[in-house]
Amino acid sequence: MDFHDFQIRAWQSDASHAQVLVHSSPVGDMRKPTTVRLETDALGAVRALFGDRTAGEPSVTWVDLIAGGQQLAAVLLPPPVYTLLIRSLERIPPDDGLRVRLCLDNALVDLPWECLYRPDASGGDATAGFLALDSRISLVREAPSGTSQTLPARRKQRLLFAGAPFMVRGSDRWGIEEERQGLAEALQPVGEYLAMESITGAQTRFEAALARGPVDIFHYSGDTNASADGAGFLVQEMRTDPGDGRKYQVWQHPDYQAVYGADRVYVDLMYAEQLGRLLRAAGTKLAVFSACNSGRWSFVAPLLRAGVPVVIGAQGELATTAAVAFFHKLYTALAIGLSLDEAVTWARLHLLEPTTLPEDWRWQWAMFMVYMPSPEAVLFPKPRQGQVRERQDAARCARQQTIYNVSQTVYNVNQTIGNVKQTTINDNITIGTMQSGQVTGASVGQIGARQ
Repeated sequence: MDFHDFQIRAWQSDASHAQVLVHSSPVGDMRKPTTVRLETDALGAVRALFGDRTAGEPSVTWVDLIAGGQQLAAVLLPPPVYTLLIRSLERIPPDDGLRVRLCLDNALVDLPWECLYRPDASGGDATAGFLALDSRISLVREAPSGTSQTLPARRKQRLLFAGAPFMVRGSDRWGIEEERQGLAEALQPVGEYLAMESITGAQTRFEAALARGPVDIFHYSGDTNASADGAGFLVQEMRTDPGDGRKYQVWQHPDYQAVYGADRVYVDLMYAEQLGRLLRAAGTKLAVFSACNSGRWSFVAPLLRAGVPVVIGAQGELATTAAVAFFHKLYTALAIGLSLDEAVTWARLHLLEPTTLPEDWRWQWAMFMVYMPSPEAVLFPKPRQGQVRERQDAARCARQQTIYNVSQTVYNVNQTIGNVKQTTINDNITIGTMQSGQVTGASVGQIGARQ
């Protein structure tokens, strides 16, 4: 399945307006941008949907997502843009797809564009209008850069799982070990193509692990944030005591005593600038961050500047169960040589299959932000012969089954499931336990809750 580029460029032109144009598409481009109004308060409320949720607070609903998606579409899908989008879908072969690349300035980039909702959508199925839930549309961020071509390889890809567990009174507040075990189990069927190695920041610093050889996929599970001056970082280790004498930064807040039984926490940080250099030196093609707010520009931009071809992060508060289910499908598809577009669209839809997630967490399909400056859709090409071809054909059939399962399950705006005609679920997993662990503000900003 081939995906054709459809590039949307947008930038804020003044306090209440933005300029939008189609830079390229299968049916042409726009010579002049269209001016659209920016309702900054409304857009800020859409972004706030994905913020930390306290115990007992209602979950995000389909009503929330649809209303937010319509606000976002008013910015990026004005009539001239949407007309070209529809014409492009009509122009490409029916078995092909459209890769919608969002090329945005700093003022717009952090909004949850994964919720874009078709201006002309109607009907009873809440999922029908979201671009990112159309199996023929791959929604990614960034314009393509570079012209390198990766040759098919027979060696195993190496996935480095780097975890930063936060232990409080014997409990892993961020569920890191559950995610590691869930991924390790889920990826066993593709073990001949993908080898997973696991480390924790408390035992091995990430710098040492990345220096040991090629790391095709870097998967981080923990916490990311930004300092007061906007520098993105991840936490290698976080603890409530000074520990082994390693040099830690100290974060202090009055609420920590009630939450952690200590008035301060000790953190070992790695800034995104340094991490980007390490990933480039390790030959990393895909960097994944299973952490709250890890898709924000302050953290992602240094990685892209360093030359990491694909970065995937989260819009806000991420559930362990959603992370394992999404990345299971993503890595399974990529390991056998499917394109990133096929993998991401399959993974998103998998979260809506009836037994993958609890109803209150199905909105997490919108969490995953895919930055793809790579011009290559197939990150790990394989020789198309024998067993590999059979595995690819089987995976594409399983993807089609997922598409069918979701299409036959109607999700109404109250998040209930009705009119289930058939739910033949293949290869589903429900791994991990959701834990509450909200952390209040620190001296360098909010520490994201990890569930």
